[in-house]
Amino acid sequence: FGAYMSRAIVARIRRAATMAERLAAGDLGTRVPETGPGEIGELEHAFNAMGESLEASSDELRHLADEQAALRRIATLVARAVPSRELLTAVVKEVDRILGASSTRLARYGEDDVTVIVSSGADDEIPVSATWPIDGDHIAGRVFRTGRAARRDSSAGVTGYLGAELRKMGVRAAIGAPIVVNGRLWGTMVPYWTDHDPPPDIESRLTQFTDLIATAIANGAARAELTASRARVVAS
Repeated sequence: FGAYMSRAIVARIRRAATMAERLAAGDLGTRVPETGPGEIGELEHAFNAMGESLEASSDELRHLADEQAALRRIATLVARAVPSRELLTAVVKEVDRILGASSTRLARYGEDDVTVIVSSGADDEIPVSATWPIDGDHIAGRVFRTGRAARRDSSAGVTGYLGAELRKMGVRAAIGAPIVVNGRLWGTMVPYWTDHDPPPDIESRLTQFTDLIATAIANGAARAELTASRARVVAS
């Protein structure tokens, strides 16, 4: 009986204690086999549940820190007043990396159409300067009509050139966020996913990037207006 107690209980508790030391040292992937009898099995199951929770929390904190670092880099570019094309290209690439998007496009609304002005990939099927009707049943059209973020979980229903290209690319999901400059809807940023679903809370996370874009565009317009005003004063 003593040998059985040693093998079935004491050894398993010692193993759990050793694994707990590894977990406390930062090895959050540590797990124990859930093979113990009775309360020992429950202890092993509780230990593994705790490890999974700690690992998930650590991953979430790492993603949050990475996202905040990306936002700071973009804010620095805004403060430095870098050329708009350089800034917008940096934003769509950061969105791709942080949100795991297959590609990201930034488009601007015109009178009757929407035009892609920046794309994150040089080999995208939908190139920069591509246009399509603003009133179509696509992400940019939905954002234009509602002024709010919009989502599609497939390319079904999108017609014309855009629909054909999206289906060729195998787009699985797309989410668009509005870019509002000085109270006016200026454009939209749309990341696409072809191999997996978007991460949770994507709309609110995407808004942080579009807010920085709106600030940069407003600042650029203000600088241009100030320059023009100075020129008019000099001319007078």
